[in-house]
Amino acid sequence: MADMFPDTGQLRLANLATSGLVAFDVDQVATAWTLLVVALGPNCAALRGRPPDLELRAGTGLITTVPQAPSTATITDETGKPVGTASWTRDTTDVFTVQIDISSPDDRSWGLRITNTDPEELGFVWSSAKDVRNAQQPRVVLNPTALQTTVAVAEVPADLSVPISNIGTGPLVINGQADQDMGAGFLLKSFPTSLAPNACDHLQIGITGVTGAPDHLVQTATFVLDCNDPVSQEVTLSLSRVEKNKEHKDQKDVGKENKEDKDGKDKKDDKENKDAIKDSPPELGRLASPAGQPPEHFIPPSQRPDLADSALRDEPPEPGRPEG
Repeated sequence: MADMFPDTGQLRLANLATSGLVAFDVDQVATAWTLLVVALGPNCAALRGRPPDLELRAGTGLITTVPQAPSTATITDETGKPVGTASWTRDTTDVFTVQIDISSPDDRSWGLRITNTDPEELGFVWSSAKDVRNAQQPRVVLNPTALQTTVAVAEVPADLSVPISNIGTGPLVINGQADQDMGAGFLLKSFPTSLAPNACDHLQIGITGVTGAPDHLVQTATFVLDCNDPVSQEVTLSLSRVEKNKEHKDQKDVGKENKEDKDGKDKKDDKENKDAIKDSPPELGRLASPAGQPPEHFIPPSQRPDLADSALRDEPPEPGRPEG
């Protein structure tokens, strides 16, 4: 079984940042050992930039820079005695294979230090085993956020696309079959069967329609995606879906439209009333005289006793004035 570092996720290193010296186990009788280091580039692809500085230490000996093959570096212990040689090779996915040939096996500690020499910030994951085949370890990254959707009657829901990536040092293999039922009305239509290191893809998930479910019916399920990740062999997706009755929804919309029509009619009537008052004759339309003048009255002078001739004629004369 291989060891992987870090325990989860990836170690992000800016330009000239270092991982520090990280210990890894080597069998005390081993005459060869392998380290795989993947430099994770942006945009789901290997950057293919400057190689990182890879340094090894045996026991408490000197930290030694490992060169690219065919060159080799001699690794010494605390006494300066050579205990092995090392070099690295690089593949197209930016996985660096560090091969250690041990000339003096012993029960000693080993350590690796990584420094990012590229101007771009990179992620790093590395694994350790007795040979390349065992050292190849995938690491799946799948968004754990629950998948939630709402579906109405007679609606054709769009497919969901869920990103999946491999940040490990070996190929990620996904098991299963296409068009498999995930539960709660979800259907796994397609997925990548294999992902190389530094690569990503998508799961295509379909959603079945609704034929006549009651309003706000909630369905939930969990789906396990089987893969060869040694830590997360079973990746669980949480699924949730709400089925809505479209007819009930339409009734609410009709009520809203009726209210809007009534409000519009009331506004129209109010405007017409104001316009009618504005266009009416002056004696009916004006409630007050212009500023600075006595107020006008609605009643015509002929119907007002204070202005009628008969009223003036029948009133007694004022003292000192003859009858007129």
